[in-house]
Amino acid sequence: MRSIRWFCLFAVFATVPLAHAQEGPPSGGVSVPGLRLSPGLRTHTYDPDQLPVFMEADSLTVEDQDVVRLEGHAQVRRRDTILKGDRIQYDQVEDELEALGNVRLLREGNLLTGPRLKLNMSSGTGEVSDARFFFGLNGSSGSAQQIRLLGQDRIRAERVRYTGCSCDDPDWELRARRVDFDYNSGQALGYGGVLYFKDVPILAAPIMSFPISRDRKSGFLAPTFGLTSKSGPEFSIPYYFNIAPNRDATLTPKVMLRRGLQLSGEFRYLEPSFSGETRLSYLPNDRVANRDRYLFSSQHRQQLSPNLGFNWNFSKASDDAYFRDLSVLGTGLASTATLERSFTLNWNQGYWNAFGRVVSYQTLQDPLAPIVPPYGREPQLHLTGQRFDWNGLDLRLEADATRFRRHDAVTGERAYAYPSVSYPIIRPGGFFIPKIGIHATRYNTDSFQGAPSSNASRTVPIMSLDTGLIFERDSSLLGQPARQTLEPRLYYLRVPYRNQSNLPIYDTALADFNFAQIFSENLYAGWDRIAEANQLTAALTTRWLDPKTGVERARIMGAQRLYFSDQRVTLPGEAPNSDGRSDFLVSVYGALTSTLSGETTVQYNPKIERVTRSTIGARWSPQRLSTISLAYRYKRESVSVPGQELIDVAFQWPLAPRWFGIGRINYSLLENRIAESVAGIEYNGGCCWAFRLVGQRYAVAKNNATTAVFFQLELTGFGGIGASPMTTLRRSIPGYQVINPPPEKGTVFERYE
Repeated sequence: MRSIRWFCLFAVFATVPLAHAQEGPPSGGVSVPGLRLSPGLRTHTYDPDQLPVFMEADSLTVEDQDVVRLEGHAQVRRRDTILKGDRIQYDQVEDELEALGNVRLLREGNLLTGPRLKLNMSSGTGEVSDARFFFGLNGSSGSAQQIRLLGQDRIRAERVRYTGCSCDDPDWELRARRVDFDYNSGQALGYGGVLYFKDVPILAAPIMSFPISRDRKSGFLAPTFGLTSKSGPEFSIPYYFNIAPNRDATLTPKVMLRRGLQLSGEFRYLEPSFSGETRLSYLPNDRVANRDRYLFSSQHRQQLSPNLGFNWNFSKASDDAYFRDLSVLGTGLASTATLERSFTLNWNQGYWNAFGRVVSYQTLQDPLAPIVPPYGREPQLHLTGQRFDWNGLDLRLEADATRFRRHDAVTGERAYAYPSVSYPIIRPGGFFIPKIGIHATRYNTDSFQGAPSSNASRTVPIMSLDTGLIFERDSSLLGQPARQTLEPRLYYLRVPYRNQSNLPIYDTALADFNFAQIFSENLYAGWDRIAEANQLTAALTTRWLDPKTGVERARIMGAQRLYFSDQRVTLPGEAPNSDGRSDFLVSVYGALTSTLSGETTVQYNPKIERVTRSTIGARWSPQRLSTISLAYRYKRESVSVPGQELIDVAFQWPLAPRWFGIGRINYSLLENRIAESVAGIEYNGGCCWAFRLVGQRYAVAKNNATTAVFFQLELTGFGGIGASPMTTLRRSIPGYQVINPPPEKGTVFERYE
């Protein structure tokens, strides 16, 4: 009968007010099953602005011509407003509702409940006593002695208890004398508020602003505090300016007990054709360093047209030790050695790409580990053109002209052009790619320390042949079906010798020897040196692939380079290689299960019969919030040259219900010291809160380390109190996962609807 009753109500109350109805006789009336319409229903005229009202109840009575009473499972709907209660009275003239008993008002995705409610449907104003509320904007809830509805988008609550928890028994709540909620802005303003955690007051303010949605808003962010060995106790309270949907700013005063007051600001903007951010930090009269300290940075990216754009990147620090003394640990900035200042103009059109830029650097020297400053490029013009499959040919041109500048070294200009052509033949079972190019370079070197200026040029042809085959067969891996491949590859490179000892070194260094470099055209990264070559690289790879998904489950690779002539082109101070073969490279990777994987790469020198470089790593993640990663890195080119030998262990692991241990140790075996260590605990308080205590020791240089302690109490739906260690944890622990992910929308109404 429920569906029949609904149809009758819909027909009568959705249709009669929209048409001219004749006044009923003095006696008698209209009745339908489950409800009664009193006689004397007045004629109504259709109002295009008046939306229909839909009603449902066990019984319905129309009295005094304009008053409708609903009893038993009463319900009234209009637009996006739904009102339910045991009894509802509706005044059609005033467009007002009064509900009694188990009242529930659902409006704008938010739910109000209470024993009694008055509501004007037209203005959206009304009041609820002894109310509870649930906001679908962010899953928050609470109670109030009285709630006044100030329109469709605002309410005012008196004697309020508010929480962002979706739990039945929340662990934290805000108690305030009054709170004004604004749905449009997604924020609330509390007066006389005290924040309680486990019934213990932890924060109080006469006026407190907080979000009721996941949208950004202006206001104070949660205060942060921490402890570092170089600055002592630190405290900051950022203020966030939500200027526009595409612009914001943050102003952060930070008190460092040992150093003083630092003021930092950040401004960000995002437009359809440009974006950027600017940051400034200023610490007047650092009490430890006895000087003013500052850091400024600005990045901007802009697209002037579909083919033309520009960007700049400018950073400046007050002194060399700024990042070592004042950087936030865990971000990796403490080891910053150079700050870039550049302006770049980009252009692309069809097959062509070009850029022009001016680049200089501020070098932050560490007295314990000095570095060689990089050259500035003032300016650099670069052009690249390439076209694929032009009558079967791949064509490429790279050209560059740069003026290199550095105050303490040889400066000058370098221009080069490198056209090349290849004819790739690629088939399902293999490939054959011959290639030839000519690299022409011109140098104009300035006079330096009494040496006269000079000019030099170099023209080198570069020829290569890259070929390989791919075989497949059905196989198995650890008892599971797999598709195995066998991929032999040969790469021959021929570059004739050119004497280059008179050429300066601007941006060139010996490239790292690995599987990518072993198939490259040059031993060096950069074009100030082009090594002669008459060499053949041989490689063999076998893979095991999942036959259904194609996912690589295991891989073994081996490669070695054979030299048919001795090396004569070198960098200053580099010993030439007279051996007939390179080191041997071997790499093994395996995903033994969906939770366990490992990879190792070994570089073996057959001349001295020892491993010169190796990396071994493994990771086990049996379930969510459980991961362990192990890594061993070894590098030593010769017995007489100091090398590196590091052990890296990182983990996130459950210790007890809701308790998690986190840590990382990066230990240098050769130096017998810890390069970096992280240790801490996390506690997941359920749906309401999480607690983190993390300590970190970070070595920025030899005999120069910084220690910090992070403490954070994160309240779901309110924010974090303390210094967040999340950047540290994500950077330090591979596979780290947040123990308290944000709740999904709708969880509140799944419980209360």
